[in-house]
Amino acid sequence: MKQNLFNYNDEDIDSIVNYSHKLLNRKFAEVMEEYNRSLYKTYEDYQNQEANEYEKKEIKPSSKGQYGNYIERYYYGYQPNSNAAADFEKTGVELKVTPFKVNKNGTISAKERLVLTIINYFEENLDDFYQTHLWQKCSKILLLFYNGLIPENTVLDYMIEKVFLYEWFEEDMNVILDDYARITQKIKEGRAHELSESDGNYLSTCTKGAGKDKDWKKQPFSDVLAKQRAWELKSSYMTYLINHKIFASHEQESVLATAKGTKKTFTQLIEEKILKYEGWRAEDLYDAFGVPRRSKSRNNLLIRKMIGITGDIENTQEFQKANMNLRVISVNKKGLPTEDSPFKVYDFIELAKNDNWEESHVFQEICDKRYMFVVFKEEEPGEYVLSQVKFWGFPERLVDEAKRVWNETRTIINEGVQLTQTKKGVSTNFPQSKVNKFLFTKIHASNSYYEIEKNVFVGKGKLSDTNPLPDGRRITKHSFWIPKKFLKDILDGKWD
Repeated sequence: MKQNLFNYNDEDIDSIVNYSHKLLNRKFAEVMEEYNRSLYKTYEDYQNQEANEYEKKEIKPSSKGQYGNYIERYYYGYQPNSNAAADFEKTGVELKVTPFKVNKNGTISAKERLVLTIINYFEENLDDFYQTHLWQKCSKILLLFYNGLIPENTVLDYMIEKVFLYEWFEEDMNVILDDYARITQKIKEGRAHELSESDGNYLSTCTKGAGKDKDWKKQPFSDVLAKQRAWELKSSYMTYLINHKIFASHEQESVLATAKGTKKTFTQLIEEKILKYEGWRAEDLYDAFGVPRRSKSRNNLLIRKMIGITGDIENTQEFQKANMNLRVISVNKKGLPTEDSPFKVYDFIELAKNDNWEESHVFQEICDKRYMFVVFKEEEPGEYVLSQVKFWGFPERLVDEAKRVWNETRTIINEGVQLTQTKKGVSTNFPQSKVNKFLFTKIHASNSYYEIEKNVFVGKGKLSDTNPLPDGRRITKHSFWIPKKFLKDILDGKWD
């Protein structure tokens, strides 16, 4: 009987892709059964028709993190490696096995970023993206997608559900080239140690290595050691790819489509369209664009009309790919925001229970996002004019502090939030912005309402203004906030 395992031509892209499709919907246990029956244990063996004796390979069901390596070794017949060349060197195709997840609401998203290749700070081309090691290795990527979040599944149950040959979409390249330029500029300035996942919109970098002291590397333009990092396509970009290119759901509205033929990035286009009205009073802008002044969503409605889109800007292709969040900020004459800036309300029980940092509310809703700030500055008392547009992401050097605040908040919730009645109402023992200067937690409701003892509530709010604690008490809804003093520093460029 003709063997199917390793039956492909590594000099022909179509042959590799067609062979990959034969892996669809097969449990990895079946692949291993075929491998153990096979006379040939590598692609080279098969090509030379030389049978070799190998021990039967047993796979540990718990070794989920090795799935990608196993596919390379036992289905494609080559040893996983860290070579500079692409995995299928003769065709220039790199293989990546990457997980997706089905969320509680039924939507699909990437389970993680797509790590591409390690950055060599000394050897990487810092001026021409198309001459980089990244491009040489990953200009064509064969993506194999599997569901990595099915309860009780072991690696033997995993199966590839989608195969896609990714060749970098033309519509995304201006943004990716801009990301590349921003990242390499930091390296050229001797700031490789300040690189952060938030530097890029679609393309960025992430830490990569075994941990401890082994992952600190020299950099060419500074004596300061920098963490070893790899190029990546961000998880938000991968989520968009999964939903609109792989699983082919409906196409979303595009910022760039509002200016056909433009060579600008979407951030440049947005900045240009909005700052055309720099110095205009907010009220005059509302009237000019037909936005009701009393509408609670007037600022979001104004921004999308200025850009020329009909739906929510955060649902556009570009904002989805970049995981970007719009914030309209009012500042006084000195540039100090008039209030702290809130994030989404969090669930006390979920926050306390989940101890996985990269799946946490703080990481996903704050640290892993990029932000677009549109700033209105006070010119006369009560009169604000459009003054600034700024794009920003949480820098790597602040992530440890954000993680500390997250852990501190979880500890307070798990140990029991302390409620203290005062003349002004009820206070908690969550540290405020005087202590936590970059990120802190406080109430996120118009009126407070606290259960100071069982079924005894204090405050002007109502039950819908509360969420339950793990101990059963209900207290006013809370969220994390950026303090206004820190926000001023962001807008002033001190945390770029």
